[in-house]
Amino acid sequence: MKVHDKRHGARRDDDAEDDPERDGGNGAGAVPATVDAAELEAVRARAAAAENKLREVQEAFLTARADLDKARERVERDLDRRVAHKFGDLVTDLLECLDDLDRALDAGARISAAAPVLDGVAMVRDRFLAALQRAGVERIDPRGEAFDPNVAEAVGVAPVDDPEQADRVVHVARAGYRLGDRVIRPARVLVGRLAS
Repeated sequence: MKVHDKRHGARRDDDAEDDPERDGGNGAGAVPATVDAAELEAVRARAAAAENKLREVQEAFLTARADLDKARERVERDLDRRVAHKFGDLVTDLLECLDDLDRALDAGARISAAAPVLDGVAMVRDRFLAALQRAGVERIDPRGEAFDPNVAEAVGVAPVDDPEQADRVVHVARAGYRLGDRVIRPARVLVGRLAS
């Protein structure tokens, strides 16, 4: 069975291969039998230069992508830090309300007729404190511990007879609070000092 190629430009008959007029009469065909060495070397040099340029562009792209990833991580860290700082400032403002509730409970404890109201105030205070704890706020109560200026602020000294109470927190005037690792409000305390 004979197959005929019907593509455009395909030879129409088997004799066309031997037709000297198709290849210009010289029988050499369209491709030269030899390639000039200088021309081949120039093509190889251009190919090598193109590969080097491609490698440089790829390296520059990878470097730029790594820099972009680092910048994105830095921006996210800065944003997280700013949000945490602003949240800490908000919580610090709200802690004044919690202090007011504590003062109301202390003042009402001396009035027996205020017991029902104090129960409600205590319930509100406990819910408020629980909400702060769920948000990551931790109460600092250094009573009985060695005085640590990183978490407490000494507002005075109190005379003590026991040497083990010296330089320890003997009274907490106002509780402190911590948000994560950050102390958002130091506790106000009295520090024990041996009586002379």
